[in-house]
Amino acid sequence: MFAQIVKVRVKPGKEMEFAAVGRTMSGVVEANEPETVVYKLFRTEDPLEFIMIEIYQNEAALQAHRDTPHVASVLPRLGGVVDGAPQVQKLYEVEL
Repeated sequence: MFAQIVKVRVKPGKEMEFAAVGRTMSGVVEANEPETVVYKLFRTEDPLEFIMIEIYQNEAALQAHRDTPHVASVLPRLGGVVDGAPQVQKLYEVEL
């Protein structure tokens, strides 16, 4: 499995807009991407900071996710909402 944690900071006053887009995306991803195991949005203690937890069967599933029409349609909408580039931490499953 492959995972990534995406930390996003939003502009003040844009929290609800970002949360709504994130919730919608979670539902669309879960319904249409069978190799995506988890795609959930969380908020930290800081009301302007959100964390997306993404777990995929493999890295190819992440690339397939990035290539979907729903991802392509949502990215332009986030330009006026996010405050800077997201921070992405990639995680690789430890296999024993």
